[in-house]
Amino acid sequence: MAIQFLLFVAFLLSSFAYGIDANSVQLGSTIVAGTNSSWRSSSEDYAFGFYHLNSGRYLVGIWFDKIPNKTLVWSANRDNPVEIGSYINLTRSGQFVLQPLNGTSFSIYEGSNTASAVMQNDGNLVLKNALSNVIWQSFDSPTDTLLLGQTLNASRNLYSNANGSVDYSTGQYSLEIQQSDGNILLKAYRFTDSAYWWSDTVQNTGVRIIFDNTTAFLYAVNATHQIIFNMTTEVEDAIEDYYHRVVVDDKGNFQKWIYLKENGSEWRSVWKAVTEPCTVTALCGVYGFCNTTDSDNHTYTCGCLPGYTPLDPTAPSKGCYLSEVKDLCAGNSSGSNFMVEVKEIQHADIPNHGYVFFDLQVLSGVDQETCKKELLADCLCMVAVSLGNNCFKKKWPIVNAARIFPKTSNSVMLVKVPRVANDKESSSLAVLIVALVSCSLLAALFIATAIYHHPFYQHLMHKEAPPKPKTKPMDINLKVFSFQQLREATNGFKDKLGRGAYGTVYGGILNLEGQQVQVAVKKLEQVEDQGDKEFETEVQVIALTHHRNLVGLLGFCNEQSHRLLVYEKMEKGTLSNFLFGEGDKPSWESRVRIVLEIARGLLYLHEECDNQIIHCDIKPQNVLLDSSYTAKISDFGLAKLLMKDKTRTNTNARGTVGYMAPEWLKNAPVTTKVDIYSFGVMLLEIIFCRKHIELHQIEDETMGDDLILIDWVMYLAKENNLRAPVIHHLEVESDIKRFERMAMVGLCCVNPNPTLRPSMKIVVQMLEGNVGVGVPTIDS
Repeated sequence: MAIQFLLFVAFLLSSFAYGIDANSVQLGSTIVAGTNSSWRSSSEDYAFGFYHLNSGRYLVGIWFDKIPNKTLVWSANRDNPVEIGSYINLTRSGQFVLQPLNGTSFSIYEGSNTASAVMQNDGNLVLKNALSNVIWQSFDSPTDTLLLGQTLNASRNLYSNANGSVDYSTGQYSLEIQQSDGNILLKAYRFTDSAYWWSDTVQNTGVRIIFDNTTAFLYAVNATHQIIFNMTTEVEDAIEDYYHRVVVDDKGNFQKWIYLKENGSEWRSVWKAVTEPCTVTALCGVYGFCNTTDSDNHTYTCGCLPGYTPLDPTAPSKGCYLSEVKDLCAGNSSGSNFMVEVKEIQHADIPNHGYVFFDLQVLSGVDQETCKKELLADCLCMVAVSLGNNCFKKKWPIVNAARIFPKTSNSVMLVKVPRVANDKESSSLAVLIVALVSCSLLAALFIATAIYHHPFYQHLMHKEAPPKPKTKPMDINLKVFSFQQLREATNGFKDKLGRGAYGTVYGGILNLEGQQVQVAVKKLEQVEDQGDKEFETEVQVIALTHHRNLVGLLGFCNEQSHRLLVYEKMEKGTLSNFLFGEGDKPSWESRVRIVLEIARGLLYLHEECDNQIIHCDIKPQNVLLDSSYTAKISDFGLAKLLMKDKTRTNTNARGTVGYMAPEWLKNAPVTTKVDIYSFGVMLLEIIFCRKHIELHQIEDETMGDDLILIDWVMYLAKENNLRAPVIHHLEVESDIKRFERMAMVGLCCVNPNPTLRPSMKIVVQMLEGNVGVGVPTIDS
């Protein structure tokens, strides 16, 4: 008996030594989707495991476990739910992985030194090593929610769900802390860089948001731990009687919610950042209209602007599209030809939240009727707002049209729409079409009968057709890799080089023809659903492009659900880091060379390769530099490919805010001119060494407002003052004529009207000085 007691004491001592607590999860533990098993906190308030969705699939997540609706607060795979039978495994080798029933395993924690896991009473799932040190915790990678005791640093953002408790995937709203100045922002990050709510905590460093577990206050502190912004100022009498959470919701608000632990029935909002919902950007989607329905502006309905139709009638927040698309800037267009008219919306506006660049043009001393005429006369403008004696012509897309009392009481929104033909005209046209079609069919039938009975055709019918020639396989030097080969080459996809619109890129080493070659492996994640044959055809098209200014494709993997592309690795990284990283600016000569190299690469894609390719996402992050700093375009061919006989296409908006051509957002035909626009923005960034948007404006009033690079350069050009920003840069000053020429080329490329932008061939000729630079359109 004494020996048993001593053994028991020894076990307790060893448990304390290694930090094993009562609900500690040991190595080798698993949870299987569909079995209702989970790892619970000792209080049983929280649980970790598979969260069952209405779709029948599962998220790996953490939720409040004692309340009936099991509110989800964190997820590891919010954008990729898995099937029943998938499992979570805390492996005996110390890894923490999700293994889908069909698919590749996913590391929840990238390391392999885990000794145990604990679901804590504060809702934080932690992993510990053998010394009981926390090596990973869910609190460090939040999704849309903060819990008591949790801190949000500037390196992390909160992202809303796409649709409440129906769709937990990443939505369109974010809460972020700007590292540059400490301001806390709420914004519709997929639409614009501008915020619709902010804390105004500028000129602070080390800012973080704290959800205090002692007071239940939510506040922001700076690097010296000084409270700089209080969000909540009132709390319940006994905070321990409630569950607490703060959430960025799918309506774009940041709210604190509480739930009474005993006999509670629902979550109750006790604080919200946004008190007037219609001030939220894109709350009703692109071309939607937010209409407040009460005097306090707390409730609202979503509709569409006149002439627009809901994308999804069951979900008004998804936005609208133009019911009848017309190219108002075509060469033969006119108001009468297209039968356009202007619809009025009383007491409505498109607020710009202080960002004046949301206005295409502001006309002073203009009444409402004149504003209408100006709108009709401008083929590039679809909406204007008349307020007093001012006419505000708006840029597209329209994402925040709203009626908010009394803010918009004196405004009239003017919307230009195609006029709908009347019923009499439609009926006459229909009768005419039916008559023409009937006559055509009868004539075709008569001709076909005559030909069929002709002796010459009878002879041809009995003649044996010649055998079809065998298709010659494409002769391309492209290697096919297995998924296992690429997993081993990248050491389990551990060396993450970057992430783009189409997937994540990993570094690795492959043995190719007896040589060790450094490669970049892109795991495609956002490709269109297509068959193996279609995918391999697109890969072959990419492989057939050969140019010194394009990143070379070495091979691919197309195995089950795995689609990966293998590229040569570019040692010097992205052009973005080269231009805007720490250290001295690149030399003027190197910047000029890089501009020309990118231009020549785009010219090849547009006009010189067999299959014309529109890149659709030209930006500094998609230009890579090799060991000799030669610029090479990456990610080409991953957007929609165009054959020679398909030069125009209508497609969903893609690309990056700031570089996207306006026609992406107007349902207008998309051509190679979208790349010209993006190139123009990037050209200006390269020669000025400035990002397309600068949050810190210069104070020199003689040089204009430099917030938006395009607008700023346009202002300098109009004032004949392009020399001013580089007057202290001797290398550029000594080559000022070429600098000015390149700036004017950039402005020509960003013309809002795609038909007025030069082709890539002309752009190269202008940059080389072989063709004169046209005068870009400069608004007065």
